[in-house]
Amino acid sequence: MRKPMKFCSNCGAEIDEKAVICPKCGVPTGTQDQMLQSPKNPGLAAVLSLLFSGLGQVYNGELRKGIGILVGVVVGWVTFLIPGLIISVYGVYDAYTTSKKMNLAEIPFKKPKFSDYVIFILVFLILIGVFAAILLWMELL
Repeated sequence: MRKPMKFCSNCGAEIDEKAVICPKCGVPTGTQDQMLQSPKNPGLAAVLSLLFSGLGQVYNGELRKGIGILVGVVVGWVTFLIPGLIISVYGVYDAYTTSKKMNLAEIPFKKPKFSDYVIFILVFLILIGVFAAILLWMELL
């Protein structure tokens, strides 16, 4: 079954009925309720995830996924280089594609809360503390 489609009023491209912005020209096309939500910037989500693994997911409103990627990258980097690199690249890809899907209304739009960023930073600091304690403990043996 084909998805219901509509046309962009700016460029005439056929777009998904639920799309908030036109994927071709970037002009807002959604309903008034959809327009109140600012569209996600896929490039920003990818850059945030590239600079700080998991932060792009938090920007997309997916705190649990962001923390999972952060933990996976830190453990991957500490234990072996390749798993950390693979998880990091996946995080960038996921942040970018999730942002695009939210803008096209393929998945529900999620708005991050300020507390999500605070929790994410606290988890990062706890991870650093745990690994620092492990390294100190290993030095003492």
